[in-house]
Amino acid sequence: MAPQLRLVDRPSVEHEILTQWRRPSDILSLLMLLGSDIVQRAIAQQAGDPHLPTPVVFSFGWVAYAFTGLLSAVGDNLLMPPSPDTSSILISIPNGYPRANQSWILGRVLRDFEVSWMTKDARAGLEALLEKKNAFKASLCISVWEPTSGAQPKVPTRDWVWWSGYVVLLLQFGLASVAWGCFGNWVVFTITLGGSILALTTASLPQWRRERWACRERTKKSFVLCRGNGCQHALLIRGTGAGIDMEDLASTGQGTTTQVYTRLITAFLAALWIVLLITVAGMKQQTWFLVGIGALGMMHTVFVAGKSRSPSAFGIHLTYREYILGEKAMQSLMEVEEKYPGVGIAMLPIFFPGELKYQEEVEFWNGRKKTKKLELHSSAFSLN
Repeated sequence: MAPQLRLVDRPSVEHEILTQWRRPSDILSLLMLLGSDIVQRAIAQQAGDPHLPTPVVFSFGWVAYAFTGLLSAVGDNLLMPPSPDTSSILISIPNGYPRANQSWILGRVLRDFEVSWMTKDARAGLEALLEKKNAFKASLCISVWEPTSGAQPKVPTRDWVWWSGYVVLLLQFGLASVAWGCFGNWVVFTITLGGSILALTTASLPQWRRERWACRERTKKSFVLCRGNGCQHALLIRGTGAGIDMEDLASTGQGTTTQVYTRLITAFLAALWIVLLITVAGMKQQTWFLVGIGALGMMHTVFVAGKSRSPSAFGIHLTYREYILGEKAMQSLMEVEEKYPGVGIAMLPIFFPGELKYQEEVEFWNGRKKTKKLELHSSAFSLN
């Protein structure tokens, strides 16, 4: 008997696409694996409050970050980003020693200066000089700051960006409640609750605070933070005995290692994120609610990761004193040296590494260096 051929009905391409758009469970699992570096930067922006959980939200990218964070904790011995996203130099005024900044926090402080917390008088003076010279870039502008008296170092200010994390968490739970109340799907609420707990636990590990401010307090040393030769702005933070030692902070990563319990907890959390991913992959109904919850969380995570903030949000509380701006960078350095002896001498090799051309400049700096040497000798003599 001749074999009979049976025709098998296969779904059309249009039907497959329509089904995917109705129940996007497969793509939802893939979205959970995207954007781990954004999650890490968002945690670095928000972490450090000593009393309340770090307000980060459940979003796409957390599963991937769980294993990236585990690798960092075990391999690099760090949870914070290993390097700043803005290159900068920190100059220690007592010895004039410049060092490449390795602190993610200090890099963000300098990056956000011109956008977020530059004072109005400094901005107006800079704009007036730009208009006078008809140029896109003026000379060196040195802003002078001091640690805020009475403020507690290493305790960040809870600004509106910080509180927005809790607001978005409530919105996510509200959306999950709709899926439960209107469609009887309690799994969406359970996944949102589980993901939020895992995110808050990961971001609130004590290791984040330990790495964020791996430095001494109550220092009397002054520092200059800038991008290096040719930069527009330099921040002079005077030592008054109330601030943090930025020289310690600039070498973050050296001598700061994750503790054993941090590695164990990170590994345990990574395993729980896998359980959550498997649960998400099994979702077949009302998956658009999870997509919306994840998209809302991702938008907030991207916003927090890149938002410009004041230094107080990073636990560095500063009070403005004045700005120094000459028509040329050399004039700015001379003026700052006259007002704050030793600062200009420390900055000179960075901005003018070669030999000076003009005789008046040579005489000025030679005189300042001799004065500094005499002061050092007299102080050493008085100690003896």
